[in-house]
Amino acid sequence: MSNGEDHYAEVKHWKRTKCRLCNSENLSKVIPLEAIPVGEKYSSSPFNVEPQRFPIDIYNCQDCSCIQILDNIDQDFLWSEYTYFSDQNDLIITHQEDFADHVINNFKFSENPKILDIGSNDGTLLKAFEKRGFDIIGVDPADTVASAAKKKGVETLVALFSDKIIEDIPSSFRDLDLITAFNVFAHSDDMEGMIQGVSKLLNPEGMFCFEVQYLVSILDKHLLGTIFHEHMIHYSVTSANNFMKSYGFKIIDIQFNNIQQGSIIFYVVKELNPLPAKAIVEETLDYERNNGYLDGTKFKEFSQYINHSRNKISLLKEKINFENSTICAYGAARSGPTLAVQFGLENIISYLIDDHPSKCGKFAPFEGLEVKSSKSIEETNPNYIVVLAWIYTRNIVINNQDYLKQGGTLIALWPEYKEITIENYDEWLDEKN
Repeated sequence: MSNGEDHYAEVKHWKRTKCRLCNSENLSKVIPLEAIPVGEKYSSSPFNVEPQRFPIDIYNCQDCSCIQILDNIDQDFLWSEYTYFSDQNDLIITHQEDFADHVINNFKFSENPKILDIGSNDGTLLKAFEKRGFDIIGVDPADTVASAAKKKGVETLVALFSDKIIEDIPSSFRDLDLITAFNVFAHSDDMEGMIQGVSKLLNPEGMFCFEVQYLVSILDKHLLGTIFHEHMIHYSVTSANNFMKSYGFKIIDIQFNNIQQGSIIFYVVKELNPLPAKAIVEETLDYERNNGYLDGTKFKEFSQYINHSRNKISLLKEKINFENSTICAYGAARSGPTLAVQFGLENIISYLIDDHPSKCGKFAPFEGLEVKSSKSIEETNPNYIVVLAWIYTRNIVINNQDYLKQGGTLIALWPEYKEITIENYDEWLDEKN
């Protein structure tokens, strides 16, 4: 892992003035947020100066309803030293196997079907389709995961997918039955190039499937931790439908799931494909239109949630200063800086806890905090531990009952602020079941 301070010194940043999906300039800021550092860039030595912070304000395109951040970080920097591997998560493996079964059982493909996976990571999804008779190829911008995929025998092109790289794709994979993009279709500054690439590679009867976190879930469940620089777009069915139609595609089905606390899979074909759209597509469009997800109502509620939580943290900080207490944070994930900065958890955290081998013993870009293993809890016995790894809050609390029994306090930030002690542990756990 590189020296983070030197790495940060080279970062390019710029702000768009046009919508990522339709190029409209009719944009309005709907959720103002504080700037944060890029979360996944760890240094092997301490930072002399905290790394630069970049804006993550949320904007709405009033023409196509795309919810997005407008600030861009240099893509080479953003995807270098990527630490997430799909095959480390049993839930993701099962989810992708189930998806492969669903596609094959519900749609017809050629005798020798071919699939290209955009953002193919370590090849987990592609291996699921290979077992089911597909020829496979992946494209991913991160060397770390692409190398892991190649070791599994998955042909992988290291690049950001767009129409510009088609010539680099083997000719045998330029007439595809299926193209997938799982949790990557919101991660590119060149969405036009991405959808043009899909259009050129997909055969007339082919299908494009992409999974993204769903805007309605983000707003309803207050999923603040999903807002960071890699997530450039937060899709509704409305914005996805407008984007697909503008490039000659149509959405024929959607499926909701609880990946990342609320995701959606879109099933898309070319406009002239005779496959009809299921009723759920139009029903969901109506639901979004009629329930405040397009007119700004839900964005105001989301901002109120942030302000409410920030006020709670402010009271906690006063108590910590008064008691002369110590506090550390559990989780060195990329969502950590978002939660810490938006909720005002600055200048009070002593260190971060994370057992990931590529993070432990390093220094995080948020305030240059050292990342220690979970064993450090017993060694240092902090008065408070705030959970930044929000999606794993329940498991973290359960796994640290001994800490609670010794008088410690765990602080949950999601789904709402809660100070958890051994006295209210059972009550809190019952609420989560």
